[in-house]
Amino acid sequence: GCVMNGKLYPFGHIERTEGCHRCNCWEGGMECCSLSFTPVSYDKNCKVIFNKKRCDYDVVHKDDPSKRCLFVARV
Repeated sequence: GCVMNGKLYPFGHIERTEGCHRCNCWEGGMECCSLSFTPVSYDKNCKVIFNKKRCDYDVVHKDDPSKRCLFVARV
């Protein structure tokens, strides 16, 4: 298998790692890509919080995280 962040994964396709990546593991190594895209171009009164359960980012108001903010794009 392959080791990523101290965890052993089996050879083959890994749909989702603990760190929110999709990977392929083979004898020669491991290749991964992120399952999430970071929001950009949001209001300065907002902040980005990573939701590890969903492997996604939330953009919320700094003063009231229960209120979501709009954002223009993700990278």
